[in-house]
Amino acid sequence: MYYEIIASGSSGNCVVIGDVMVDCGVSYKIIKDYLYDVKTLLLTHIHGDHINGSTLTKIKKEFPRITILGNYEVHQEYGVDLITNEGFDTGVGQTVFTPFLGDHDVICHGYVWENESQRIIYATDLSNLDSAPPGPYDYLFLESNHDEVKLAQVRKQIRKYGYNVYRSGLRHLSTQKSKAFYYTNRRHKDSEWIELHKSSRFY
Repeated sequence: MYYEIIASGSSGNCVVIGDVMVDCGVSYKIIKDYLYDVKTLLLTHIHGDHINGSTLTKIKKEFPRITILGNYEVHQEYGVDLITNEGFDTGVGQTVFTPFLGDHDVICHGYVWENESQRIIYATDLSNLDSAPPGPYDYLFLESNHDEVKLAQVRKQIRKYGYNVYRSGLRHLSTQKSKAFYYTNRRHKDSEWIELHKSSRFY
């Protein structure tokens, strides 16, 4: 199955998985050529590194055939075609997307769907995967933000960074939790674990 990580991190997020694009937190120029093959745009949450407002506006104008999904907070801020809610499947053509709630400082959804008989989970910017539907999965696009030991070492160094880096890090999924979910929920040993949103300091 084709996929490409265009950007993943605090400076921007956008991933193409088959004919699905997840988030558009980069410039329109970077992703324009990908949009011709995209049928669905999934928006996980309102943070600016996941939704670039001007990029989304251009997508709506230049590619109106693309169906845009997002939670009600995303809809209130930007407008979407279909509002996703945890506990309710959302169909686009032959594809059914199952959203689930992530624990973050805003409403954040992960998504599960199938493509070419491959079951996919996509989850980023959340502190745990407690609400994620169980596997098995063939492709696991999972946040792997930080090493728990490295993050713990800066627990008391708030002044050094000017903000509580430790508390901020806890809003994101650690590499240890991400890997544990992968091993517990993969279909077989060839299932892929694709790490997302890796911290430049604490990964």
